[in-house]
Amino acid sequence: MFDQVHFVLDHLPSLLIGFPGQRPGGLFLSLLLAVFAVGMGLLIALPVGLGYSARRRSIHWASRIYVEIFRGIPLIVLLLLVYQVVGGRRTGLDLGPRAAALIALTLYSSAYQAEILRAGLRSVPEALTESARLMGGSRWHVLRTVQLRYAVRVMLPAFTGQAISLFKDTSVVIIIGVAELMTVARIVLGADVTYAPYWITVYIAVGLLYFVVAFTLSRLANRWERSRPSSELVQTLAVP
Repeated sequence: MFDQVHFVLDHLPSLLIGFPGQRPGGLFLSLLLAVFAVGMGLLIALPVGLGYSARRRSIHWASRIYVEIFRGIPLIVLLLLVYQVVGGRRTGLDLGPRAAALIALTLYSSAYQAEILRAGLRSVPEALTESARLMGGSRWHVLRTVQLRYAVRVMLPAFTGQAISLFKDTSVVIIIGVAELMTVARIVLGADVTYAPYWITVYIAVGLLYFVVAFTLSRLANRWERSRPSSELVQTLAVP
């Protein structure tokens, strides 16, 4: 047992930040991929989610098709398509593994975020929106200061869950050799049969690292939600 713990501790720096000369990697790279994918995905999700309520049917259907395609394709398949097809030498892009992983995770995340945004905007009471418009707010001003502010509180649990899920899904990029946490763990164990006793301990340690990050993110989201009382929603009616 002590040998197994000692083995994990010896390789903990690699699990956390990657191997020397190949950093960032490990848990740090998993976090970077998740953070950038969520952030860039949100930039795509905003126009796509708003497109659901667009007056033009072409925009509405374009948003719907985007969500259905990238939400319906399994992440592992999307990752291979981006890396092997879109990023293949035949297209002239020649994407590296990290770039392909980031693009695939962003597309995958944006589809779910757009759906969450659509549901959040639909949850805004119609009376709240109409009252803001009667007070002189333009359509875009009401959207920004009333609807989105109200929807953010409703969407926060779903956004948090999606971000945690995406962080765990970064383990899929092991199939294209990106040195995130699962890939580093697999390399550490290698093919040496003498390391077989360490497999369970190493993967328990990996699971604990995933858990710590996911639990911390969940607690931070809950704390932020509690720090913003429901009474603040009434202030969104103060449209100049």
